[in-house]
Amino acid sequence: MSKVVSLQEAIQEVKDGDTLLFGGIVEDRRPVAAAIEIVRQRKKNLVLLGTCSQSGDILVGGGCVAAYRGCYTSNGAFGISPNIKRRAESGTIIIDDIGHLDVSIGLLALQAGVPFIASKTCIGTDILNPAYDNLSKVAEVAGNKEMLPNKKYVLMEDPFFDMGTVQLIPAIKLDVCICHVQMAGEEGTVRIDGSLAFDHYGALGANKVIVTAERIVPESYIRQEPNRNCIPCTSVDMVVEVPWGAHPGQVYNYYDMDIPFLQEYANSCSSQEGFDKWADTWIFGCKGHEDYLDKLGASRLEKLRALPPYGYVPRRKGGVK
Repeated sequence: MSKVVSLQEAIQEVKDGDTLLFGGIVEDRRPVAAAIEIVRQRKKNLVLLGTCSQSGDILVGGGCVAAYRGCYTSNGAFGISPNIKRRAESGTIIIDDIGHLDVSIGLLALQAGVPFIASKTCIGTDILNPAYDNLSKVAEVAGNKEMLPNKKYVLMEDPFFDMGTVQLIPAIKLDVCICHVQMAGEEGTVRIDGSLAFDHYGALGANKVIVTAERIVPESYIRQEPNRNCIPCTSVDMVVEVPWGAHPGQVYNYYDMDIPFLQEYANSCSSQEGFDKWADTWIFGCKGHEDYLDKLGASRLEKLRALPPYGYVPRRKGGVK
């Protein structure tokens, strides 16, 4: 059965207060079009998980995020994500640090269906400092408190190999996981070229999974090479065809980063007024994703199209094309 819906219909399934994970990493395969639609629909009090880049930063600037649980907040080479930086410094967003590897370990526990996994990755760091434990504050704003553990971590002595103190990392539970991928079948089978990031962990455990794709194809086509597929249709609830859905980020084998756009965003969003002006142009000034693409223009997008066999646009030394 086809699971293809419009972007607007898919984002209507995101509820205020949901705990949300975006797929992709840094500026690669981030579901930016989905993030823009979330702001356009004015969702509130979301708990954002994982690594934050432009897609997450857009949500923060748009007033959609009450709490962030993660460890990485950067727009790649363009500095710390400006909206989340400003909100963190002003104390108007709850920050609950989770170790970088602990995010993937917690999502792995979710995928495996176990309540926790033992690790030593954050032993000796301030991630385990009780003074920086804001889990209880996150629970105050989360719409579904069952998504959050009772404790951020538990320390215990290794009972098997006498390797000393280990940290028990709770599974990271999700209301919604939104991934942007290269290709998906009309029934939800997903194919990702390049790094999988955390997508397959989140998608196999979240309560609701939305996949936006550069291209939707018949299931009969995508299943001809099952070894290339990484998320089964049984784990996906909705599929949306969104060409250029990660712009201004990149999608391997499809298009490269729009560096001037990313730089403009970083410069514009150093203040809330700057973000609001940016949003008036690129979010509320567009009826939908097609309007966004029309505003960018075909010639600009074509310059970003990936060149074989690289999968991106090669640059000369110094970053100049």
